[in-house]
Amino acid sequence: MRMPLLLWLLAFTPAVGGAAMPGPLVETDPDSGAQVFLLGADDRPADNIYGEQPYGDSSGRRIAIRYYQTETRPGGISILDLVDGSRHDILVGQVPFPAFHAWGDWLYYQEKRDGKRWLCRCHYLTLKVEDVAVLPPERGSYSYGTVSPDHRYYAVSVTPSAGSPAEVHLLDLKTGQWSVMLAKTGYHAKHEQFSRDGRNRVLIQLNQMPDVKQVLLGEIEVGGHTWLFPADRPHTPRPTGHEAWIGETREVFFSTASDPDNQGNVWRGKVGDPAPTLVHSGPLRFGHVSVSRCGRYWIGDTGEEGVPIYIGSFASGKCRRACLSRTIYDGQQWSHAHPYLTADNRWLIFAARRGGHPQVYGARLADGWLDTL
Repeated sequence: MRMPLLLWLLAFTPAVGGAAMPGPLVETDPDSGAQVFLLGADDRPADNIYGEQPYGDSSGRRIAIRYYQTETRPGGISILDLVDGSRHDILVGQVPFPAFHAWGDWLYYQEKRDGKRWLCRCHYLTLKVEDVAVLPPERGSYSYGTVSPDHRYYAVSVTPSAGSPAEVHLLDLKTGQWSVMLAKTGYHAKHEQFSRDGRNRVLIQLNQMPDVKQVLLGEIEVGGHTWLFPADRPHTPRPTGHEAWIGETREVFFSTASDPDNQGNVWRGKVGDPAPTLVHSGPLRFGHVSVSRCGRYWIGDTGEEGVPIYIGSFASGKCRRACLSRTIYDGQQWSHAHPYLTADNRWLIFAARRGGHPQVYGARLADGWLDTL
């Protein structure tokens, strides 16, 4: 049943207000007025990769989509144009998790080629592809990493040997020099994200091993010094592992396990704060979170029926449902919504496994809707 429906969707690409849309219109949210479109529709499973540091360009026009291989087709990474709906394959046969480099002009990713692991990049608009650096295998097993906004540094979680906790290694892309930023005994370092405030600090998640006894959040300077944010006990319940920088500030936004007093579970805070600030009070419990490029809005999904996605205002404390993701979890990353806003705050991008087929969707927000927050 799925293939005929998918072929029909691919053939029917509507126009709204006389303008071409990037895919078929799926539904309009009755509350927010957001129009939900299927983006880059394909018979292969697909996802939007992750939300904390969005994979989209600085204009809001193009995003990256990851496709998984099937029995008949290879997977890969593609760039989708939200204006004309065109899709451009930039990597075929490999399905890496690209490096974090939020709303940049370049998409950074790893590619295995000629017996080497390369850090590469593709320009979102020109589609020019460049090799950046070889990642030496002797350092260990690489995660995806993060590239600083000024393109100077690449910080990456590296597991030196089997069974050992991951460290954070730093490559100076100008000099080619490697260093170890963080090696904390007993803690597994992951989810590395460069700040966007000009300091080139790396937000890092530190899971105390074994059995994740703590989930600490810290920031690392290029020289290696680390400071901790007020997260986990005694400050908050255990963080969920979903966190993001707030715009170009020194603050981070993160979700935690439920508070026993039913106050809420999303927080903001910076290094040096005696305690974090609760961002939203009430019964809603948010899981995957992200922050708009401007730093004014936060985004989160919940476990309610239909897995709705909410957008909230840091200034007012209000939040409203933008749309229903309608994803059905199957234990795979492609069924997690991982919602984020494009750089221009016009599109809410998310992944959803609808009808058993994971794809990427975009909710085009109604004009003026964000102002209601």
